[in-house]
Amino acid sequence: MKSTQDLKDDHITIRRIKNIASKCSKKLYEAKYVPIEDIEVISVVIEEFVDHFHHGKEETGYFPETKERSEFSEDIRKFLIEHEFGRRIAIMLRREVNIWKSKIKEADKDGEQNEHLIEPIARFLKAYAIFIEDHTGKEDKFFDRIEEGKIISKNEDEVLLKHYESCMNQAGGKIRIEQMINLINYLENREWMKD
Repeated sequence: MKSTQDLKDDHITIRRIKNIASKCSKKLYEAKYVPIEDIEVISVVIEEFVDHFHHGKEETGYFPETKERSEFSEDIRKFLIEHEFGRRIAIMLRREVNIWKSKIKEADKDGEQNEHLIEPIARFLKAYAIFIEDHTGKEDKFFDRIEEGKIISKNEDEVLLKHYESCMNQAGGKIRIEQMINLINYLENREWMKD
């Protein structure tokens, strides 16, 4: 089914984000330089691509369609809880980035480094990477079960694909999704990502 494969394809992209978040966290823990602008980009990609776009497709389309099958309702309940967990990590990451950014201006004035502000960012990036690894693995197994059981009819598949288009439009349209992919490419090619 194309609707299920579409979500699995998103997971490939999301794992790229996971790799970036993990590498960024590692660099920050090693006290290596990562531009704050790049960390902001990571945060935006997490919020827009993972949470708003991908989880939006699952939460408003795919999960409601499959939840009615009683054997899947408990899995879906757990996935929704995990989505909320991921959102909370992303919110805390954004908060810490904003705090760090505001303190950078102060540090420029008084020469302070504020290294203690970097640790929470490294921690939330690491937590998000672990979350993505665990969560997408479980969802992929779930999607495999859906496909193997031929749970979604051809008509339901077509309805879901149309719904995904609506989700894309709500996330800023095809151009915005392409921009997110370009930002992922940009991050993967940054100097701090190369070693």
